[in-house]
Amino acid sequence: MREYGEDRVYSGWQDLYRDRWKWDAVYWGTHCVDCYPGNCPMRVYVRNGLVWREEQSGTVGSVESGVPDWNPMGCMQGVSWSQSLYGPDRVLYPLKRAGERGEGKWNRISWDQALSEIADGLIDAFQESGPRSIMHEGSPEVVTAVPTSRFIEAIGGLGTDVNGSINDFTIGMYETFGKFSPESSSDDWFHSELVLLWHTNVVYTRIPFYHFIAEARYNGAEVVNISPDINPTHLHADIQIPVKGTSDAAFALSLVQVMFAENIADWKFLKEQTDFSLLVRKDTRRYLRQPDLDGAGREDQLYQWEPLSGLRPASRGDLRLSGFDVALEGEFEVVLADGSSVTVTPVFELLRAKLDSEFTPEKQQPVTGVHPDVVRDLARKMTSRRTNVITGANACKMYHGDLMERAICLALAASGNWGKKGTGIRGWSAGLHDGMGLAMAKPGPGAANTEIVLAARDAAIAMVKQLDPTMTTEMAVREMGRGPRGALREFASMLDRGAGKVTGASVPPAFGWYRHAGYDKRWNVREWGDESLPRTFDEYFNEALERGWWDGVDGPAADEPPRVLIECGGNTLRRTRGGKNALLPTLWEKLKLIVMIDFRMNETALYADYFLPAAQHYEKIAFALPGAHVLNLTFSDQAAKPAGEAKSEWDLFSALLAKMAERAAARGIAEIRDARGNTKRYDALVDEYTMNGHFANAERLADEQVRDSALAGTLPPRTTLETFREKGHVRFIDWGLTPLALSQASPLKADETHSPFRDHVERGVPYPTYCRRAQFYIDHEWFLEAGEEMPTHKPNPRMGGDYPLGLSSGHSRWSVHSMNHTNEVVLGTHRGEPTALVNPDDAKARRVADGDLIRIFNDLGSFPVRARLAPSVRPGQIVSYNGWDGSQYRGWGGANEIEPGMVKWIGFAGGYGHLAYLSTNWQPVPADRWVRCDFESV
Repeated sequence: MREYGEDRVYSGWQDLYRDRWKWDAVYWGTHCVDCYPGNCPMRVYVRNGLVWREEQSGTVGSVESGVPDWNPMGCMQGVSWSQSLYGPDRVLYPLKRAGERGEGKWNRISWDQALSEIADGLIDAFQESGPRSIMHEGSPEVVTAVPTSRFIEAIGGLGTDVNGSINDFTIGMYETFGKFSPESSSDDWFHSELVLLWHTNVVYTRIPFYHFIAEARYNGAEVVNISPDINPTHLHADIQIPVKGTSDAAFALSLVQVMFAENIADWKFLKEQTDFSLLVRKDTRRYLRQPDLDGAGREDQLYQWEPLSGLRPASRGDLRLSGFDVALEGEFEVVLADGSSVTVTPVFELLRAKLDSEFTPEKQQPVTGVHPDVVRDLARKMTSRRTNVITGANACKMYHGDLMERAICLALAASGNWGKKGTGIRGWSAGLHDGMGLAMAKPGPGAANTEIVLAARDAAIAMVKQLDPTMTTEMAVREMGRGPRGALREFASMLDRGAGKVTGASVPPAFGWYRHAGYDKRWNVREWGDESLPRTFDEYFNEALERGWWDGVDGPAADEPPRVLIECGGNTLRRTRGGKNALLPTLWEKLKLIVMIDFRMNETALYADYFLPAAQHYEKIAFALPGAHVLNLTFSDQAAKPAGEAKSEWDLFSALLAKMAERAAARGIAEIRDARGNTKRYDALVDEYTMNGHFANAERLADEQVRDSALAGTLPPRTTLETFREKGHVRFIDWGLTPLALSQASPLKADETHSPFRDHVERGVPYPTYCRRAQFYIDHEWFLEAGEEMPTHKPNPRMGGDYPLGLSSGHSRWSVHSMNHTNEVVLGTHRGEPTALVNPDDAKARRVADGDLIRIFNDLGSFPVRARLAPSVRPGQIVSYNGWDGSQYRGWGGANEIEPGMVKWIGFAGGYGHLAYLSTNWQPVPADRWVRCDFESV
């Protein structure tokens, strides 16, 4: 390629156009952000050492014969991402705060000064408060999460569970299935005959994959959009069902009532796959258990009634009805161990009575606004077609979202719609790239050391299975993760996690919010929560702690105030429900040091003490977050050097640990002592982090991780980093042994689309729930006390105050969260500043016109935004899409400033089978949708 110079002759505009299509080198790239499921392979073009542009590669072919291919994959954010590398908001050098936090005054400093001062701050915190006073908020971005978590683990700090912060935890699915992460591959949507788009807006949030829904329509499928507002997805649906906001549970339960009343349910499916046949004592409303009958035995051994032979233990190892039947109706007398008799009845009998009493199509109409004829029509379609409920992480962000999800799962159960192609429901999933964890866990580099870890892992799984011969590998892996809070509680004294406070691991953030961020006061405002409960929030919270349900992970304790926050791959002040209003007067006052690692300034950075510039995508080696939606591991190479003085996170934390050793030696300090009394030498931390220098750079680490995944059997044999440099992406060949991947419970085949739960349906493999089935009756004492033992509908609480409007949200069309909303290309696709969609009648009543600046407010605060009058929005609703950057708001504060961050008390329940903490799984999570508010013209 000729360079610009004197010999270059300009002959017209054509030269400028042709010049755009010249480059020096081409690399594979993708965007390793939480645009889940992502994994869109891109071609990245480099010219004169800079990323010039990128384009969709179009290289992901069809998996199954007769099913469309994946191409082109990508979105407008992805094909303009390079604009963010050299944009005006990119921070290129280390900065130190010069004024007050939030004042926006900074001084540029050297890396040596930054690392030295931060290292001293960390050592001070170790000396004064211990390593657990150093905190990191979890991130879904693998490229930042791995190095940051390894750093926190090396120093004995405390990380918070990412799903507890972002709340993409579909809690109702978890309560039903014992796992929140069933997920089909996107191409499996093509097999659907009826697609229900429920709590999702796929034309905004599934841009690379939406075409599979359109192609399913060409293939004869019918698409139904269920939402309170007429969102953009409705344009591509056959039917729009405008259900009132937060009333979804009542609508779903009425579908089930019709299926039962008209005798069109899939009865065999219900008998095998669900708890409908399990017997419940009418006197206590609890399951009939083995100790009731024998005076001893397993608490989780439950019972069914066989019409010919009577009482029988419910199998805990095989769900199939092989040569026998079970009753779904009737009342039966059984004799207890003490000689007394008690009446028992199947779960189905109780559920049907509830549905007939409360949720007929006519009775749900005043709640949902849906005509009874619509309910009956959809129920009949669901029972006669392969039905696929495509959901987003929306219901889970509502206070009673668990009830909504349980009800939707119940509708799928009654119609027999999971475990078959083109059916099911989905949360989100990750895993498959087992080498990512293996490389971090083994004692040294190379295959021999990997084999040591694999053998130890297999032995541990086998040992756990010995506790219960009916336990599946999925269950065993989950119990290993739960430690003393699950089936291994009797061995707590032998377990590392049971020996004291957790260090270097993720803990649910709710306990820190409660004790150190003022949320104890918010969560105890009775009218902001479930007013039907007989007890206060604190009574449930304290009971959970007293009963040891959260032992070891309930930190930081009240006497462990956080002193240092290291934020990398996140934005605490924007992400946390309550934002600056909640955190600045509370948590921020306790933090002596706040370090922000990012590529641009954001809300949290504005209130930090130091800003360390991080390498961007295309400037470091990374992989996208792999999951069942795409089933590829997608590679992003380092195409250009980091801009300015930016560093990759791996190099940054390596340098920080080296500086900590240097500063500790200068201060005469040799060791760190963690919360359990263990000691580490400062001068050994770098070797621990880099595996004695073997992982001195990200290239060697990535290659080791790929080789380990191949050795573990999830990637094809002999796959290396060079394989990815040639192909850009590789399809997985096995699920591996991480909990979220195992939760798919289906075969993974090279030439078929993937639909979860086939093992449960086809082979009778039990679910990892308390009752070993899809569980719709939860007889935990808290659920019984709240009237939530079965799916039901409850009105949304008045979170934020008694106001007439509900604030809803969703992912916007224009950004991946807030990361690239100020990208020059993206800015040209919208009005250039945040907007909120309001109904014209609501606007007229408040004398607001389109484009007016309004103030949305409630008891907690307010935020300014431009009004967009939208007849598609229901009266009484405001839509403020997620993703606007904080800098786009006056005062750097958006919708989260008025969110109280209410946590439903049920999330603190434990001591009951699958209701026990497991990373990214069961835990308290904050609600942020349908917060009460109002607005006025500014």
